[in-house]
Amino acid sequence: MQDNEQNLNRFAYQAQTTQGQTLSGVIEAATADEARESLQDMNLRVIEVEQTQDAHSAAPLRGGEFMAFNQQLAQLTSAGLPVEVGLRLIARDMRSGRLSESVRRVAAELESGLSLPDAFEKHRALFPPLYGRLIDAGVRSNQLPAVLFNLGQHMEIMQRLRGTLWRAASYPIIILVGVALVLGFIGQFIVPQFEEIFRDFDAELPVMTLIVMSLAKWMMPIAIGVTSAIVLGMMSWSALSAAGKSQSILDYAVMPIPLIGAVLRRNLVARWCDALKLGVQSGLDLPASLELAGDAVASPLLRLDGQALIQTLQAGRPLNEHPRLMVAPEAVPAAIHLASHQHDLPSLLANLSQMYQQQAELRLATLQSTLAPILLIVLAALIGSVISALFLPLVSLMQSVM
Repeated sequence: MQDNEQNLNRFAYQAQTTQGQTLSGVIEAATADEARESLQDMNLRVIEVEQTQDAHSAAPLRGGEFMAFNQQLAQLTSAGLPVEVGLRLIARDMRSGRLSESVRRVAAELESGLSLPDAFEKHRALFPPLYGRLIDAGVRSNQLPAVLFNLGQHMEIMQRLRGTLWRAASYPIIILVGVALVLGFIGQFIVPQFEEIFRDFDAELPVMTLIVMSLAKWMMPIAIGVTSAIVLGMMSWSALSAAGKSQSILDYAVMPIPLIGAVLRRNLVARWCDALKLGVQSGLDLPASLELAGDAVASPLLRLDGQALIQTLQAGRPLNEHPRLMVAPEAVPAAIHLASHQHDLPSLLANLSQMYQQQAELRLATLQSTLAPILLIVLAALIGSVISALFLPLVSLMQSVM
């Protein structure tokens, strides 16, 4: 089976449907005859089949390119344009030939009869992790454009969060690296000189000075370690994002951090409420809508919250008697329980989503003005402690001589 897949070639084709509509695309087959047979099995009249060059160099969509692609796809699908046509239009607009080839591959799969979720899943290496699952969630709820817009909003605020964090932390991080290197130099060359001076005078040293002197030989390894940890952390985050593990790291490692975690939590809850609203509006029952929301947000902790609420419903208990939730605020299931009995659930979920999104925006706006001073105060305290430890004994010695 694996050998057959490796020997498949790509063939560009032109064909007509039984209604006379002209189609074109790319299909994979071992030979041109097999490609013709596959097209004929789909009730297509083959006009032309021609082998194309293999495009294994197609690049994955990441970052700003993917955000632009997702936004365009959402706009085109909301306008009612067939997805495969929209994908080809997007591919033409892309500057990079390799990136446009990634999109054309999906369009070709759709034209060959593959479903939209299966087409994205087949080429999942070309797109961010879990994108195929989000597409499937949108198709199942018949709300694909809304799910895509929801994802776009999430990516926008996450990009803004990363930008805010970088702007707030870049200056202190640079200072931290500089201070670490300076302290390493001090520990390697300056502290030993002070040690000889203190030994010659046989002075009684403060505790802080003794600590600094005992740590002097470790200052250079610590400086190298801090610098390496910062660089390694950035590289690891990029690798985890590419592997689709970044959301798990955000949930379990970043969300408990004060200030930053509050923004992430409210943004996730806003997306979750919005996705839940889409499921309810499309006619899904509440358990199915909760499952859909968990898939759309792709947060492990919020998915566990959704499963807990589903189990509560399946046990015949009201949602306000749920087990303790990990991310969703306690007020959310209580409000859902009340609104579901008043037949006003979509409106409530829309209001909740808007409220938590506004809270995330407000906390994001104040994060930069709060984080930078905190980091600078910590750095100033560190520098002041080292300077005090080295010069307090000298001041005492000068006073005793005078």
